[in-house]
Amino acid sequence: MQLSLDFQYFILFSVILLFPKLLLRFRIPTALTALALGFVTALTLGWFKEDQLLLMLSRLGITSLFLFAGMEVDIDELKKDANVLVKNLLKSIALIVIIAILIRYIFDTGFRVALVLALGLMTPSTGFILNSLRGYELSPNQEKWVQSKAIAKELVAIFLLFFILQTESMEEFLISTGTLIGMVLILPVLFKFFLVKIAPFAPDSEVTFLILIALLCGVITKQLGTYYLVGAFIVGMTAGRFRHFIEHEKSQKVLYSVSFFFSFFVPFYFYRAGLTFPTEILSWEGFGVGIAFLMIFLPIRMLEVMSSIWLFLRGTLDDSLKISIPLLPTLIFGLVIATVLREQFNASGYLVSGLIVYTIGSSIIPWFFLKKVSPEPYDSSMINR
Repeated sequence: MQLSLDFQYFILFSVILLFPKLLLRFRIPTALTALALGFVTALTLGWFKEDQLLLMLSRLGITSLFLFAGMEVDIDELKKDANVLVKNLLKSIALIVIIAILIRYIFDTGFRVALVLALGLMTPSTGFILNSLRGYELSPNQEKWVQSKAIAKELVAIFLLFFILQTESMEEFLISTGTLIGMVLILPVLFKFFLVKIAPFAPDSEVTFLILIALLCGVITKQLGTYYLVGAFIVGMTAGRFRHFIEHEKSQKVLYSVSFFFSFFVPFYFYRAGLTFPTEILSWEGFGVGIAFLMIFLPIRMLEVMSSIWLFLRGTLDDSLKISIPLLPTLIFGLVIATVLREQFNASGYLVSGLIVYTIGSSIIPWFFLKKVSPEPYDSSMINR
């Protein structure tokens, strides 16, 4: 279609920002709708494939999402439940290694590819999960354990991914590790300087500062050969520590603003993911592999979480189901892993497409098996006021 670029952008913004919201009434997550819209655009119109504006919007979406996920990490809260979480994480890591060994021999891949794929299959997407929790009817205790387990699992997975991607060369490993350590040491000093010297004279600048630093650190870690999420997540964790030095009301406002920012921009990330995935990797073989992944790994993941709740928390069957089902989505982390497998390892197309099928399936299932919070009725009388 021969439309000017201005009209193409208008259509893009209208469709991406409104249409996914309309489909929420049919329990279809906005991220999946945006992903599908990108894929359909690539097949039919061919717009935006090399578009730099869309690339920047998608980067803002993914970095702000992992900034938010990092800010949700409450180290003190995790320490309180450290005994249960550590046991659960050790069991999860052992399970990932076992799965990687099986993948290596079944699909005849390298061990690094198998480990990365195992992470994609077993790691919940914290940002997506936290953003979805408000729509489910869960008790405060159930919600707390979903948050704690999702954050702890993704925290471990992100750093495992970092080290897996840096083990090809000792020189790259040392440079990347040194850069990461430098980032961890410099960010608190930078945050303290900003809060003391700049924020008092620049009202409401905290969110802008956080997003810019998250984008910068995300780009740095991407250049190191890992991914945007590593740098953005570290910034979020650092910012989470400094939220305690801000007034509680303002701290909550900052968190809400970051949440609003990523919810606005992250659909562009999913749209671009659908737009840029080559259609040649999609095949019936890949679809079959994805269905097999769903049938095998979803029960394994549910049983792994449920067994932890039974053994360590003495929870009921209802608790274990309501905690394990919200932890199933892997949408964001799965798409990241699919990109890593395709771009950095040149993995077989059927494995990548199988992971995409699994990621989409695992992310939509909770919407059909968990009771939803009823929407507040709209007061039409407000129109006449």
